[in-house]
Amino acid sequence: MFRLLCKSIVIGSSVRASPVHYFLENPSILSRLRYISSVNTDDNIKEHSFTVSYLMNKCGFSLKAALEVSKQVHFETPDKPDSVLTVFKNYGFSKSHILNLVRRRPAVLLSKPKTTLLPKLEFFQSKGFSSPDVIKIISSYPWVFKYSLENQLVPAFDFLENSLQSEAVAIKAIKRFPRILNVTVENMARVVDVLLDNGVPEKNIALLIRSRPSIMVSNLENLKKLIEEVTLMGFHPSKSQFVVAIRVLTSVSRSTWEKKLDVHRKWGLSEEEILEAFVKFPWFMSLSEAKIMAVMDLFVNKLGWESSYIAKNPTFSSYSLEKRLIPRALVLQFLVSKGLVEKSFRSLAFFNTPEDKFRQMFIDHHADSTQILKFYEEKLNLSSVLTKHLPKLEFFQSKGFSSPDHVKVISSYPWILKRSLEDQIVPAFDFLGNLLQSDVVVIIAIKRSPRILNSKVENMASIVDVLRDNGVL
Repeated sequence: MFRLLCKSIVIGSSVRASPVHYFLENPSILSRLRYISSVNTDDNIKEHSFTVSYLMNKCGFSLKAALEVSKQVHFETPDKPDSVLTVFKNYGFSKSHILNLVRRRPAVLLSKPKTTLLPKLEFFQSKGFSSPDVIKIISSYPWVFKYSLENQLVPAFDFLENSLQSEAVAIKAIKRFPRILNVTVENMARVVDVLLDNGVPEKNIALLIRSRPSIMVSNLENLKKLIEEVTLMGFHPSKSQFVVAIRVLTSVSRSTWEKKLDVHRKWGLSEEEILEAFVKFPWFMSLSEAKIMAVMDLFVNKLGWESSYIAKNPTFSSYSLEKRLIPRALVLQFLVSKGLVEKSFRSLAFFNTPEDKFRQMFIDHHADSTQILKFYEEKLNLSSVLTKHLPKLEFFQSKGFSSPDHVKVISSYPWILKRSLEDQIVPAFDFLGNLLQSDVVVIIAIKRSPRILNSKVENMASIVDVLRDNGVL
């Protein structure tokens, strides 16, 4: 898609084409730049306010998005917003970061840099937050600028640091859940008091806050009911598993919980067996339905084990399918096929044992250990390749790409697998999503030109800016 846009810039450098001429020369672009339908030969962009033009030209919004954002913020001159953008750029915010920040909180463009922005940015840095940390927190939760530094942010940070007994751990909790800085010290203290009153030790409360900082925004009555429910399940408040159970239960909705129960029931497990597994290993119920199905299919259908055995040893389910379970299951099948292990073999250690000891215990002592080790390493290597690229495949799937789409995109542009998911693929997709206002249209664009995912957001934004400046978009 943007190959055509880039081409148009080069060709049009000597002769400026009108929007009509541009679309006549590039008719296919109409099916991919949906937001262009709002642009016509009357040059209607000029009819919109200064705010809309600024949001498009300086922040990278599409016309549709700029019109929506302009309902929440208004200015007639560039002075204030320019000073705000300068601060963010000086702190390392990219165009995509600024775009997301302004989209979430448009009023930030009217902030006073010296009194509202800089003191809070400097506060984060003084506490040990790295520049990427600050950018991530502000981009995802710009409302932090809304609160008083002295009356809210500093007291909230100090409370967390004291509760967690570590500045570094407090930083991790805030990175995990920036909204925690919005919670008053009084409300956080009430949550802690409820846990203490129910017999949860301070060290376990710290564990809960560190792993599930959103617990601090809990409704107190709901928290009390949850504590009672977890206690009735068989967890003791003094044990660390108690707060792990709370974390798991607060991370899934009731409907999701029921779906996970249904998946386990399909494999023949009773309510009692599922509860027993949860009490032994609470993370057992944090697994996705797909992971539960995959683990059960591997052990029950492929290895012939009983589902009840998995429920009695629930830690099995927590291991990586690609890195551990599947390679070792294949080795076990290999050993059985060679008559080196009985088909009825059941061993928790076979899957629990660390890598170095696993080879000593289950491979090295066999006469043909070299052949077995070679087989195992082949499966591990294959697994490592799958593991390395799995997050990218899952990302494409989460955005709506079908399996044939995966194959088409990757086979036509395999270099995409070398690109960073977080630093390149996701930002590029998000930029296109904002530009085209539709994931479906973005998918069509990527299928037509997968190489676009290799384009830097800054470069794409510059291309769009040039087209806008020349009246094309």
